[in-house]
Amino acid sequence: MFDLNLTYSILLIASLVAACGFEFVNGFHDTANAVATVIYTNSLKPWVAVVWSGICNATGVFLGGIGVAMGIVNLLPVESLVDQNIAHSVSMVMALLLSAVSWNLLTWYFGIPCSSSHTLIGSILGVGLAYSLLPDVNQAAVNWSKAKKLEHRC
Repeated sequence: MFDLNLTYSILLIASLVAACGFEFVNGFHDTANAVATVIYTNSLKPWVAVVWSGICNATGVFLGGIGVAMGIVNLLPVESLVDQNIAHSVSMVMALLLSAVSWNLLTWYFGIPCSSSHTLIGSILGVGLAYSLLPDVNQAAVNWSKAKKLEHRC
């Protein structure tokens, strides 16, 4: 697959599965946060609140633009993901996805309100900082100017 050896191909597919897992967890995690108040106050029945949440989330994707998403993508400099060692790149992607999914599941289990987007941003920043500690790295691992701009958008 794309001239990758079998191990890297499997890790790439596992990364794609982890990305889908994050989106799945993001769906039920953020929906619970969004509808908690209207369900608790009996303003809406639970199934009506969840349907409205889904409609509003889909509308936001189609009409809201991609500014925040592009800000998140630009947190890690491209050079850090496309360095000469593919094992570093795949490891970074897997680490940020697995840590984001784990944190989302942990906060969901204990009923702690937490934004999945902010969880993903924290995971990306953590992976960038960890990457900067590798012995052969002498470049910026986090785009701090983008992180500061994103802080004001979220």
